[in-house]
Amino acid sequence: MNTPSPSPTTILLVDDHPAFRMGVRQYLESTTRYQVVGECSDGQTGLLRLQELVPQWAIVDLAMPGLNGFAMLEAVRDKGLLTRIVVFSMYADAAYADRAQALGASGFIAKEDALTEMDSALAIPVGGFFRSRAVGRPAVAPIEASDEELLGYLTQAERKVVELLGGGLTSKEIARELSISPRTVQAHRRNIAEKLELRGPNRLLEFAVRHHQNLVRDA
Repeated sequence: MNTPSPSPTTILLVDDHPAFRMGVRQYLESTTRYQVVGECSDGQTGLLRLQELVPQWAIVDLAMPGLNGFAMLEAVRDKGLLTRIVVFSMYADAAYADRAQALGASGFIAKEDALTEMDSALAIPVGGFFRSRAVGRPAVAPIEASDEELLGYLTQAERKVVELLGGGLTSKEIARELSISPRTVQAHRRNIAEKLELRGPNRLLEFAVRHHQNLVRDA
């Protein structure tokens, strides 16, 4: 009598880089152990898809438009969703891994090691946490001297916007927090991006997430 094969593990991919999603999907679907049930390119859509599809796992980028990875983790926790989350990041900073774990993630992987560590992360038992071997490598410091100098060009209001953005708030939420209009928040974001010479739709968000803890500490 043939033993039926176990059902594949269902996974949602949430990352705003199509090439990265494609590479991860091809890797996962090269084996019958996994089934990618959906993809999306921003955190807000990712949260909606989690609730619609209820996958067993979601692979979530840290820096995304809308909701970033930390904000998604907070929403998953607050809504009591059962999907387990592995966070992927370009920055293998220990503070990011610690925060992801505190927010309920099951794993944190540096993107450079994504394909070599994926299976290990997805095999972590409930309650466990997989930490990428890249975490703590000295190649990328939490904040560099040149970045400190750049932050010095910002006004207090602009620094607060960056802090809140890095904490996972949307422009509307920042507006409510600071009692200003969403239009003013958008103006701040444009000015900050110009001052810091951050080109591209996600560069400011990546910068804010990377330096969130430093801005909170200095507040």
